[in-house]
Parts: sequence; C-alpha cells; structure tokens
Amino acid sequence: MKIAEIEVIPVRMPLKAVLTLPKGASRSLDEGKRVALVKMTADDGTVGWGESGPSRRWSAETLESCVTSLRQYLAPAVIGHDAFDIAGLHAKMDTEIAPGLDPGQPVAKNAIDIACHDMICRRLGIPLQSWLGRKALDHVKLARLISAPDPDAAAKMTAEAAAAGYEGMKVKVGHDPHHDAAIMKAVVGAAGTAFVWPDANQGFTLSEALTFSRLIEPLGITLFEQPVAMNDIYAMKKLLSAVPMTVALDEATIGIPFVIELLRREAIEGVAIKINKMGGLFYARQMCDLARNAGLALIGSGLMDAPIGFAASTHLYAGYGIDLPVDLNGPQFIGETYLADPFPMQGQRALVPDTPGLGITIDEDKVAFFAKALADADGTLV
Repeated sequence: MKIAEIEVIPVRMPLKAVLTLPKGASRSLDEGKRVALVKMTADDGTVGWGESGPSRRWSAETLESCVTSLRQYLAPAVIGHDAFDIAGLHAKMDTEIAPGLDPGQPVAKNAIDIACHDMICRRLGIPLQSWLGRKALDHVKLARLISAPDPDAAAKMTAEAAAAGYEGMKVKVGHDPHHDAAIMKAVVGAAGTAFVWPDANQGFTLSEALTFSRLIEPLGITLFEQPVAMNDIYAMKKLLSAVPMTVALDEATIGIPFVIELLRREAIEGVAIKINKMGGLFYARQMCDLARNAGLALIGSGLMDAPIGFAASTHLYAGYGIDLPVDLNGPQFIGETYLADPFPMQGQRALVPDTPGLGITIDEDKVAFFAKALADADGTLV
C-alpha cells in the first residue's frame, strides 16, 4: 500500500474558553483553535487522517509554518512511499526538514505520522492500540486544567470539576511563588480525592521554583511539571536533589537525543508525553519505551488537542498504562469539532475506540465549514 495523495486542510474551530500560560493567553477566542488537517489516501483508496495542532506560545511552530512545511516539503517527500515503512517515512521527512535536538518541526510532521498510522490500521481492520502492541488499559482518566487569577476562582473551578467527575487537576503556575502556592492550597482544598499537580511551563527561576516547592510541600503534592527553563540543566538537576516531589519534564523532553543527555547528567526523573511535540506516534513510542526502561515517571499531556490528536493520545497513553489523569484538555476548550459522532467517554474517562484506525469518523462537511471559517478570518491559508 503506497501513499498516493495528501491533502492539507487548515481549519478554525470555535473556542469556549481561553487557556492562560505564564507567557500569556495561548490564543484568543477570536483566533479560535486552528489546526492543519491531513487527509492521506493510499493507492488502494484507504484513507487516514492526521493533524498538526501548534500552540505558538508553547513552542516555535505556528499554523502557517505547519501548512507551508506540509504542502511544500513533507507531503511531496512521502508521496509514493510504502505506508507500512513508517521509519522510512520519517527518514524521508527528515531529509526535507532536518532534525536537531527535536525531530525538526515535529508538530508539522505529526500530521503525516498520525495519518499514516490511521491509514495502516484502517487497511488492516484493527484499532490503533492493537498496532502499538500494548493494551494495558482500555481508557485514560482526564484531568481538568485549572488556570485561575486568584484562589477563590481556582477553588470554584476545582469544585465544579470535581463535581463533574474529573479525577485530576493540573494547575497552571509559574507567576509568583507565593500567589501560586495560595492557588495550589485552594485547589487541593476543593479537589476532594482528585490528583493535583502544578505545571509552571518553564515559568520559574531556580530560586522561585525552590520557594514554591517549599510552600506547597505541606499540601502533599507529589508531582511538579516543568518548573524551570528547558535548557537550564543545572536548575533541573538541583531541583531533583532539593525537593521531595517527582519533577516531570515536558518542554525539555522535545526529543530523544536531549532526553538521553539529561539521563547522562542525572537531571531527569519524569517525562510528559505529547505526541504533537515528538513528531508523531513513531517517536512518542520510542520516548515511552526509553522512559519505562530508564525507570522514569511517565505522564500524558496534550496541546489542547482537537479530536485526531486526542484519539491518537488516548490509544497511546492507555496502551502504555498511564494511570494518572492526563492533560488532554481539548474538550475543555474547543466548542465544536469536525467529528461525525462524539468521542466515546465514560464520565471524565476517555475510552479507547475499538473500531479500525483512530476509531473516529471525520465529517468532511464540517471540515469544509471550519476551513471556510478560517479562510474568512485569514484568507492567506487556503
């Protein structure tokens, strides 16, 4: 089965809320959730879908860079390629856009990778999780992302999330250690039995991260995500020896070469997996295997994923048995999507689809509607 055609479709979906990071709002309500969909068709007519979902205040890629790279370099490079040769697929993409410490524009490459996996599994008539060769769980628990300006607002948001059945609360920090610690106290007090952890998105200096850690230690927090800058290896190593919590790295785990260097320097003890940032399932699986074999903690995360990325992540995280709640917060923020049918859920647990491929059905009329919404807002991406 060879790749015969690749269509790149930039779309804009409406948002129902805005996510605020230490660097500012990830996007505005007017901007919406913008992704580049990829529709991959094989020479036998089998179709697979993928997507690039960049977050420009989280990493360097944008929707514009993803669309240009996909259309001009990545898609042409893999036309005619044997879809079952996924390593060769990435080799061809890497020839066009070179990898560095990360896979080289991984968010753009992610769309090709997921579409190819979806197409293969549809051709074989198996769910993606079966292709991965791991079936540890049949679901993943979802975490509610808590991003609030003050403790009262954080407590209210947390109580509502707990009542809605969320089993985890991921709290955005990285501003002022004392203010953030007060927010953490409010969240823990309102969370009930839900698992709570902070994520600074590189927002703290070493001194601030140490201060914050000491302030929240009485709360019984056991996990701290990406406290300091991803390139500050000294700070990461210092934190590991100074705080009782497990420090899990997200932005720093951009690629396997850098994670191996962090292992050599004894500066890592946990990995946050994001399929988007790793260039797709091919490298995300390798990162999961590396983490498991190195004895690192493994947690699941996302980039406000639309349904394709959400589905791929659900298959992967459940396959690897990630039982802590995962930050797949797309449903929390995205108002409408391109799915023909809702994603299978059980309360606030995402169920692993048991139908072929990603296990979701794309409504191409909705795709066309959201593509027009983007064209009307920004006529440069058509």
